[in-house]
Amino acid sequence: MDGFSWNLSATEQWLGLLGSSLVLIAYAITVARPEKRGVYCAISLAGGVVLLVVAVIYRNLGLILLEIAWISINSWGLWKVLWGPSLSASSTSK
Repeated sequence: MDGFSWNLSATEQWLGLLGSSLVLIAYAITVARPEKRGVYCAISLAGGVVLLVVAVIYRNLGLILLEIAWISINSWGLWKVLWGPSLSASSTSK
């Protein structure tokens, strides 16, 4: 028995493991250090992109939709962390 291959190549297995690991590491960061929200969003976004690539390779529609949502949510969160406060501060100063 060759383990958990499920007809995936070694590269595809490693891509899936990388994407999943990035998402889990990002979650661990946000639990341990909530003030690091930008780091969480960036790492989670990277993990989502990697998993989206794997989902597209295997034409897994459910996972594709999930990863598009995950990427969108993390992009929005990262945008808010990086540019949100300065925009809201300038709009309230008028």
